[in-house]
Amino acid sequence: MKKKLIMIISACFLAIGLTACGNTEDTPKTETATKLQNDIKKTVETPELDLQVVSVKSGYAESSDKQKQMLIVEMNIKNTSKQESGAGAADFVVKADNGKTYKVYGLEAKNFGDVIAAGKTLTGKGYYEIPKDTKAVTFYYEPAGKRQAEWHLNVPAK
Repeated sequence: MKKKLIMIISACFLAIGLTACGNTEDTPKTETATKLQNDIKKTVETPELDLQVVSVKSGYAESSDKQKQMLIVEMNIKNTSKQESGAGAADFVVKADNGKTYKVYGLEAKNFGDVIAAGKTLTGKGYYEIPKDTKAVTFYYEPAGKRQAEWHLNVPAK
């Protein structure tokens, strides 16, 4: 009798243990998990454009403020509509892990922006000045202030 009871209790603990190690896909993401996510190479489709973050770099670039760093985001933007459409670095904003939002660094002449013919792709880099201790950002596509896409990106060390 004791052996049967011990076997039943052991089987229950084993079942509970296996259930606890099961798939956690339905578990909601925590803020920390989101910050560790890196959406490089993720393509987001909008009604006119397919947008992809190709790479993310950090450094000082044109910034002379040693308390800040330059976030450099390289993009591929394909016009999927039947007419020309425009896109540029100023259509994107960065929300740093400090909760503040940063717009394109206007003093950087190498920021991308152009009209894209139907079916063609624009590749370019956008420069955004952010605090030097930033570890992760959310990168938004917001043409005319209307949010249409987002990426969660880790900021690489300089």
